[in-house]
Amino acid sequence: MNLPQPLRFALSFLVLSLLSSCSSDLRKAWKCDICPAPPPANGVAGKWEGTWLSAANGHHGKLRCVVSGPLEVGKLFAKGDHSFFYQATWKFILSGSYKAIHNVQKKGGGYVFKGDHQMPDWAGGKYHYEGTIKGDDFNACYESAMDRGTFTMKRVH
Repeated sequence: MNLPQPLRFALSFLVLSLLSSCSSDLRKAWKCDICPAPPPANGVAGKWEGTWLSAANGHHGKLRCVVSGPLEVGKLFAKGDHSFFYQATWKFILSGSYKAIHNVQKKGGGYVFKGDHQMPDWAGGKYHYEGTIKGDDFNACYESAMDRGTFTMKRVH
């Protein structure tokens, strides 16, 4: 669906507004005692902070993420699945939060991850993520039908 830019902005603002209730959940996770302190330098769990940048339109903003330890393997989760709880800002006043499940695998001296998150079609539909975590560095790419870009973060100690 190809919507005019002002309508896409308005719809994106609406989605971010609806997702803002997740922001309080992220704030709780950010302050939680469950997150390792100090986080293990060789793992993925913990708090991350940095920026996102859209290669499609140049938009950018701050980004935070809380990554859980491995999720319990069962009907819903596979070995290596972790919950990634993202919060992104745009234009300094808008923000949105969402959780995505990424599968994490050890590779060399670090980790690789990938996963998907479903948004409404008018907001880009299915977003796909792939990235690496090595020590205190978190780098990822994202892509959807309407956007593509990068995440660059550092571990928060």
